Amino acid sequence: MVMTAADTTTGDAPAITVLPADPEPSSADEINHRISNSLQLLSAMVSVEARGIEDPAARAALDMTQRRISAIASVHRQLYRTHEASTVDLGAYLDELGYELEAGYANAAAGRRVLVDASSITVTAMEATAIGIMVSELVGNACKYAYAPNEPGDVRIALRPMLFGGYILEVEDSGRGRVPDATPEGSGLGSRLIDMMATRLGGWHGYDDARPGTRFIFCVGKR
Repeated sequence: MVMTAADTTTGDAPAITVLPADPEPSSADEINHRISNSLQLLSAMVSVEARGIEDPAARAALDMTQRRISAIASVHRQLYRTHEASTVDLGAYLDELGYELEAGYANAAAGRRVLVDASSITVTAMEATAIGIMVSELVGNACKYAYAPNEPGDVRIALRPMLFGGYILEVEDSGRGRVPDATPEGSGLGSRLIDMMATRLGGWHGYDDARPGTRFIFCVGKR
């Protein structure tokens, strides 16, 4: 059952209304569908909250939180659509995530886009979630810091299998590039999340001078 507290003006304890609960989910599909819907609702609530905040730093933090939640929701949408209990086509997931990130970040007036070239590679839902969080952080940083506000430029996401198993993920821009020995702009929680997710997946990650721009590389060997 679900209990809700009703408002009263009498000063007494709030009235409790008992509502019938939704039936228990009967399949993994149903569970993933409900999780996706719940996360989408949470994402929308955070987005509404962000729009009501005047402080730019606080608003940016909530916007990034909203995109992290959306990245996780996308995994469960993929599980639901493909009727898989625990595995995800990482290429298809990155295609969808790239579309969502472009809608949220890219500057259409400047001709900025998020481009995805991703092979079909099957991974666990946990692995896809970690990759989604990393890619969201990287694309966000590239869209915010690689180019001037109205400067055109793309952010590219690439995924390809390695010859002897595993895969390589790259997120690349053609912007200003990284200043040697300088603390990256936007570093903080986002950078820690990228390091944490890469470590959790047991892969190697690093940055490369793309000349121009910056390339993030993440490699995972055969399991």
